[in-house]
Amino acid sequence: MSQDYQSAVFAAYIKKRDEGELRVILPTETTARLKKACLKVFDSRYNQQDADILSVFFDKDKMGTDFRKVILEAEADDFRALYNHIKGLTESTDEKNSDLLAWLIDFEFRPSISYYKSLKEGPCSSTDTTVKTPTPPTGQFPKDSKSPLSIGSILIISIGCLLIGYASFIVWENSSISTRLPNSDEKCMYWKDDHYEPINCNEKINGATVIKLNLEKLQNLKKINLPDTLSKNSIGKVWYTGRGDNHEYFTDSGMHPVDTVKRLRPFSSYIQTSHTSYPRYLLTRTIWLLGGIVTLLIIFGLYILFWKKREKSNA
Repeated sequence: MSQDYQSAVFAAYIKKRDEGELRVILPTETTARLKKACLKVFDSRYNQQDADILSVFFDKDKMGTDFRKVILEAEADDFRALYNHIKGLTESTDEKNSDLLAWLIDFEFRPSISYYKSLKEGPCSSTDTTVKTPTPPTGQFPKDSKSPLSIGSILIISIGCLLIGYASFIVWENSSISTRLPNSDEKCMYWKDDHYEPINCNEKINGATVIKLNLEKLQNLKKINLPDTLSKNSIGKVWYTGRGDNHEYFTDSGMHPVDTVKRLRPFSSYIQTSHTSYPRYLLTRTIWLLGGIVTLLIIFGLYILFWKKREKSNA
């Protein structure tokens, strides 16, 4: 599988460094040593073909420039970006840094234009461009590769987002219905599905009884749509009405908002255990959560299989 230029140069650098081929010019990786390495390479094998690389890196006109003098006068910090690249502190770097690194390690197809031209013309004769890229010591991975760490991080972040979304849903599900406060001309209200809605007394709502505005009832009386969310902690805070299996639950006492002849009764331990099931609610939501996690793992597993298959096909 062919590599992009930056990855190929970096792979060749790692290989030569690990095999001890760079000890003479670069025994340690520092910005000052990179400057000294440039001087050593310049003195030993500089030729005019490399003038373009040095011209771009040092931002100098290649015509009539004494690049040895330029290197001598350069600051160690001028090599900071290249240092960060070879130490794995940055994921990618400017092409001029890869070109200079290619010059330092005597990478055959340099600069980048020569590398890509060689790929178009046929298989490369140099083993530097076909060597399998080893893992850099600081955890950097060449462009277009996926590391196990990054895959694991993606999985952890995905599960974290799922848990946060699940928790937010539970909070929303258990939150009370928001109340719209009346406008200055709304002196009446009517029951709409599970709460009172303020209205102008002259308005008519089909099938609804319009009554005088009661701010306390408007704000406090709501119907509870998920009875299984009620637990022992709800006793003393919830009221109900109904017989047999047909029960309705509300957040305040008083008369039923629709069937006004029925008085709401206090929620009791008996009603809680016989007509609602908080454990059933928790079990249902847990199944939802586990189902979401399993689905996420399946999708993630398919992604990894697809990625491995693609890598194998490109090899």
